[in-house]
Amino acid sequence: MKSYGSVNRGRLRYFLLFFLIIFLQVVFLHGLFRPGFLAPDALLIALLARAYLIGRDAVLWAILGGSTLDILTDTIGLNLALYTLSVYLFILFSERFFFRSVLVFVLPSSVILLLKKLLALLMMKSKFSFEASFKTFAVAWLVEVLLVVVVYFIYLRRRE
Repeated sequence: MKSYGSVNRGRLRYFLLFFLIIFLQVVFLHGLFRPGFLAPDALLIALLARAYLIGRDAVLWAILGGSTLDILTDTIGLNLALYTLSVYLFILFSERFFFRSVLVFVLPSSVILLLKKLLALLMMKSKFSFEASFKTFAVAWLVEVLLVVVVYFIYLRRRE
């Protein structure tokens, strides 16, 4: 049984990692990909991994992460809505299975990342006029899928 202090250290560690991922996503990834919302979404991958481990409590982390990203990227409401919806859909899907495996994490995560990216693209195209390259979209999504696989095999398999 875990002690109260070790649980708090684990939450504090995740909290610091959470904000480090947000910082790296805003500074590094949004700088590499134009427009920035097409960048690989490291925060959503971390949120999906958290949802895989702890379940419905990850929705609160999605609200916190989406709000923080909205403030930092000046897209008020977009990230909050998309992150919360994405994590909630992942939880609904993963709760249907009684077992945990690579397919229960990688497949729904890949679909949800694609859906989130498509919704963001549609919302931004309706609000602003710009041209988004299909190549940039596809590369960003493939990088996300690769990150999902890496997160599963390096981090989640140890926690199961």
